Amino acid sequence: MGNSNSSKYNLSHSRHEHWRKISDYENFGQIQSIPYSKWIKSQRNLGGFTDYADFTTCRESRLRHGVLVKPDNTGGRYLIPSFKSKFELVIVEKQRWFMSNYKLPRVPVPDFEDPHWFQRSSHNRNRRECSVIGYHDNLLVVQINTNRYYLSPRFYLIDLETNEIVGHFLIFYHCRRWYECYISPCKKQILMRPDNLTRIVSLPDNYILENVCLKSAYTNMEVNVVPPTLRAHVICYNSIAGDNLVLVAFHKTLEIRRTDTWEIVRSVQNLDLPTGIQQMKSSPLGDFVALRCVSPVHSKEYSVNVIAVLDFHTFNVLMKVDVKGCYWPVSEVVNLQVFPHFSPSEATIAVMRNCTYSRKVMTYKLPICRFNFQYLCRRAILHLVSFRDVHKLPLPANIVNFLLAKPGYTHIGVSDRRHPC
Repeated sequence: MGNSNSSKYNLSHSRHEHWRKISDYENFGQIQSIPYSKWIKSQRNLGGFTDYADFTTCRESRLRHGVLVKPDNTGGRYLIPSFKSKFELVIVEKQRWFMSNYKLPRVPVPDFEDPHWFQRSSHNRNRRECSVIGYHDNLLVVQINTNRYYLSPRFYLIDLETNEIVGHFLIFYHCRRWYECYISPCKKQILMRPDNLTRIVSLPDNYILENVCLKSAYTNMEVNVVPPTLRAHVICYNSIAGDNLVLVAFHKTLEIRRTDTWEIVRSVQNLDLPTGIQQMKSSPLGDFVALRCVSPVHSKEYSVNVIAVLDFHTFNVLMKVDVKGCYWPVSEVVNLQVFPHFSPSEATIAVMRNCTYSRKVMTYKLPICRFNFQYLCRRAILHLVSFRDVHKLPLPANIVNFLLAKPGYTHIGVSDRRHPC
């Protein structure tokens, strides 16, 4: 009743108006704090969050073990696999109305199973379940669990651009788990580890990678497992660090490690954070790293829930946002796994807070980190043009790839960076 044009929530009515607001605000200033429903319906698109991230569908929390604070290994996207037949898989994505069928190749399984397990088990031997555990730049990793091979899930690599299965492998572990999958920026490395029950300690164990099979065009891709000693550590890739380095965090320490030897290349300890790091996410171009710090880890209502943004080049803490709120069973998984979310332009970051009677989405301005023409144009273009329509712009292919942060095109203008953010 009369609130449609109210300025109570600092609403924007066009992308140009929102872009002017960003220009007027200081770095790390709060641009908006609006109800979740209003942000989803209109303000998300007007604010430049026009990528394919799905902020409305609850994730498969029933298929996960342990804490709710899980890594976002699909870029916010939610792809749903299902079985069309015994040997055919269907992939559906709501945000794109995308559907494809894939015929599953047979994966040989060594005889590592207990031959008497079926006699003691009352489970249906033919029961199967599947989930997308990793996605990056049209490369999809699907995990399939079967009761026939209880301790050896199968993993399939699917190229959505060519609509074909390009590889598969197995992992043996002493108990049944869903797995975390980390795909490097240029898709040359894939890291796997069991979904962790805790982020506090890591128990001595081991998991074995077996039967890795890749098509000839993808032989430069490597599939490895994260060492068991790093089971409790938080991991993410970064576009600037590349394929052979990975960010590793534990408590208040942040490290850069090599993925071949896992030796430490760089380390910063005692970061200015209220508690230990439980989630880590890099921005599209890699200039920023978002951290979520929660405590206690195994609680549903956290006494500490803070989002921090770091400058990747200096590891300085640029901003901290307190998002402590109430537990919402329906939306908490989305809040803890999709948010915080960088806009495609890296001009803003969105965080979500569950209040007592409402859910709020707050957006904050991020500073300019690269002083070159391409980077400044990218910030403006991706706010004024939908991310989904960038490929329609009459621009050279390399510029379009830079706008979309495609692998190999995210380093344009890095050398022109004048000072830290």
